[in-house]
Amino acid sequence: MRTNRLQLLSCVPPALLVAAVLAAQADAASAPIRRLPDGKPDISGYYMTDAGGANYGLEAREYEFLTPASRGHIVDPPDGKLPYLPWARAEKNERALPHRGYDDPTAHCFVAGVPRSMYVPAPLQILQPPGYVVILHERMSYRTIPLDGRAHLPDNIRLWQGDSVGHWEGDTLVVDTRNLNGKTWLNEYGDVVSHAETVVERFIPVDADTVTYRATITDPLVYSRPWTIEMPLQRQPEELLEVACHEDNADLQHLKEVRDAYRAQQAKEKRP
Repeated sequence: MRTNRLQLLSCVPPALLVAAVLAAQADAASAPIRRLPDGKPDISGYYMTDAGGANYGLEAREYEFLTPASRGHIVDPPDGKLPYLPWARAEKNERALPHRGYDDPTAHCFVAGVPRSMYVPAPLQILQPPGYVVILHERMSYRTIPLDGRAHLPDNIRLWQGDSVGHWEGDTLVVDTRNLNGKTWLNEYGDVVSHAETVVERFIPVDADTVTYRATITDPLVYSRPWTIEMPLQRQPEELLEVACHEDNADLQHLKEVRDAYRAQQAKEKRP
């Protein structure tokens, strides 16, 4: 008589099954950092960011109508609040209103920028060809990060994803990004950056399948001081899929209708 795997498991006390699962998870978490032949960490692979709603707000916030909650990702300042200048906080609050959803560049298939590309709810792939780190985002963008110490592009060249250069500090990959064009939003809730934004990212390997992502944003036109976010990247046994931004997507038309209805109402109220 054959005994299948489910029959065997049914004979095991539930407490022992739970203990076995926890032990397996602990073993995976304690697996050593993967390394390349030159000794540098091997962080290549497919990842999903444990973003906890960052694409809907970097400050902690509760669920609102049609807008998911965010657990908050700001580790500096300690109060978890973005150090906005008054005009920028007002602009962010305005962007959170329904009629401004049409203005989010990602709604029009522009790329998300830095650091937003790292926490939109879609996977990414990291490659490590000699002398470079390459990040491929499923939402149709990429960054090629040279590690040879080259200078940034001239300041008059401005890009949606900016100009990134990197280096290793021990086991931490440090990426400095400048030359951003200031047109991106930090999330769907409308957090603000300008063309003065610079970003220093740190990819910190924790174990074989986890990388801590930490980014410090400096933008003196928008914020009174630099600020830092942090979240884990979890390696996944997956591959990137082909994504078409507008194919069968009616969301942009809906956002336009909301905006147009708001403008029509405003014009009506201004009539004598």
